[in-house]
Amino acid sequence: MPKGYLIGHVSISDATAYAAYANAAGEAMRPFNPRLIAGGQYENLEGEAHERHVIFEFDSFADAKRFYESPEYQAAKALRVGGTTGTFVILEGAA
Repeated sequence: MPKGYLIGHVSISDATAYAAYANAAGEAMRPFNPRLIAGGQYENLEGEAHERHVIFEFDSFADAKRFYESPEYQAAKALRVGGTTGTFVILEGAA
């Protein structure tokens, strides 16, 4: 079964709100046991630039979606709204 990838590109305007979000999101992720596969140095080559970029690998697309839609993550997400802008996508891995 192909893996699922949650990819986030974020710019932060409120560091306190983002820190609260990051802690809550980490707790919400724990039951899904994703693997952080990217989140370090980057170079923006085209398109809108953001400060942070992360890629989390889940066992499946469905697991990544269940995480994102979970009440725990939605509560975490509410902590960053207004303190960040960005894009989040879920991508199915190649088989």
